Amino acid sequence: MDKYYTPSGKFSPSFVLYFLAVSAIVFPILGLIYAYCIWYIPFVYINFFITLGFGFLVGLAIALFVIKKGKVRNPVLGLLIGVIGGILALYFHWAIWIDLVINAGETYGSNRIGITVSNIQFLQVFSLIFQPALVFDSICQVSEYGTWGIRGATVTGTFLWVIWSIEFIIVIGVSGFLSYLEAQKPFSESTNSWYEEVTLPAFSYIENTQQIIADISKSNLEGFDFLSKDVDSESDSHSIFTLYRSKSGKNYLSIDNKASKTDDKGNISFDSNQVTEYIAINGELSKLLLDK
Repeated sequence: MDKYYTPSGKFSPSFVLYFLAVSAIVFPILGLIYAYCIWYIPFVYINFFITLGFGFLVGLAIALFVIKKGKVRNPVLGLLIGVIGGILALYFHWAIWIDLVINAGETYGSNRIGITVSNIQFLQVFSLIFQPALVFDSICQVSEYGTWGIRGATVTGTFLWVIWSIEFIIVIGVSGFLSYLEAQKPFSESTNSWYEEVTLPAFSYIENTQQIIADISKSNLEGFDFLSKDVDSESDSHSIFTLYRSKSGKNYLSIDNKASKTDDKGNISFDSNQVTEYIAINGELSKLLLDK
């Protein structure tokens, strides 16, 4: 038995159909929501987190409906699908956002904070989607004159392109990364199905990480006697065990340590450290962890 799980690199051709379905249904909806949020929320710093959220939702949709259902167990292909999906989702967003610019109405507020009322025309958006040259030309015009500002100054030119480039990198980066991670997860070639993922209740913090890995490799069940569930995962340092089970009989395990820390205001947060990922374990150890 291999010590760690290694993706086979295979995939089902059906992933193409799932990708087309997500591109036709999910991406336009996410692009619409993102465009309206960016348009009507006049706070640049909040928009940064909205962009992160957009990239996350695009990546999540690809991971769940394309990678998982399309049985893509090739991480490089998963990354490529995520990047292409992120670009497509951004394109839908741009087509919708440009239509908001075209249909912009009255502006309310001050020079520092204002909102311009606008709504899309669906037929117009549909037409724009199939005219990428027109969309890009409109983007170039917006970069020249600007549509929003910071502290009363309209953002245009190079600075605006830098912001758009950062947005592009965030969206395709997050989308590609999530898709890459999903394609790495254990898949049973014998049963042609993904492993069942079981996140166990929090255990006590693992001080000697090298020893726990050695115990797993040697199937030393006694090495897990120290593990206890007598831990408050909301405040105490602890460890998270994720078990991957399959009808094929093989099992894999990932472990993360969560170190608790408290800031000056008494707020508790955790530093995460991966102990091991997708390491092979036998059925006895799997049962021991489930029964603890």
